[in-house]
Amino acid sequence: MPILHTDNPDITSLKGLHLYHAGMSNCAMRVRLALEEKGLEWTSHEVDLGHQENLEPWYLAINPKGLVPAIVHDGVPVTESNDILRYLEENFSEPALTSSDPALAAEAWEWLDLAASLHMKAIKTWVYGTTGGASKKRSDMDRYGDIQPDKSLVAFHEKSLDGFTVQEIETARQMLVDVFDRMEARLKDHSFLVGNEQSIADIAWVPQYVLLGMLGFDFSPWPGIVAWATNQQKRPAYQSAVTAWLPKIPGWALRKGIQAMRLWRKLKAGLSARRSRPVS
Repeated sequence: MPILHTDNPDITSLKGLHLYHAGMSNCAMRVRLALEEKGLEWTSHEVDLGHQENLEPWYLAINPKGLVPAIVHDGVPVTESNDILRYLEENFSEPALTSSDPALAAEAWEWLDLAASLHMKAIKTWVYGTTGGASKKRSDMDRYGDIQPDKSLVAFHEKSLDGFTVQEIETARQMLVDVFDRMEARLKDHSFLVGNEQSIADIAWVPQYVLLGMLGFDFSPWPGIVAWATNQQKRPAYQSAVTAWLPKIPGWALRKGIQAMRLWRKLKAGLSARRSRPVS
């Protein structure tokens, strides 16, 4: 579990649960959902990803990868959403988000691990590929490559700036289709992904539905998933953990905004390149 041992007094002095997160981050959504389902008190620290606040020295001291979310619990930082959920379940066991039945508990954790394994190669690839978005600017990449210890993240962001191919986007989509077919088989006659009550499995996957749905992924082939998600959205925890943090604009407008930002960055980069060319 990535628990950071630090002597930084700005971190070690923090008491209670502090969450560093971003509203639209699907990984942050699942941690907020777990905190709210467990009824825990937590202090919010919203990290402005658009202005690269996650790459500022103060945040890199909490999470050297510069990813959200992260928590600090009584001065101890914990990073990676999957590990944060495990940490919360171990340290705040009531109410439990895993079954007392070992087989059901293992199944729930498998759903969580599956979401993590698909995060970059399927979810982020489809999102960035279909919207033409990128969370880094080309001018950021030299510094990002220097400070980012996970070089797979550097490679992903370089690829997102160049653009994903049609085949790469389709491969990502098919990975998601395969998972949603499996989910539909379960949810067509069950209310929860595992067992008969809310679990870490539901918390792992409802943010994927939210994010992908907002950005235009078509869930109509899976009515069981749609019904499950509708019920999830009625839970009090969902309202405070997800709804309260989402942008108050329609999904189509969000997609257009991302595409416009991508186009502006390309135009700006082209103008800068032309200005820097020597006059012959």
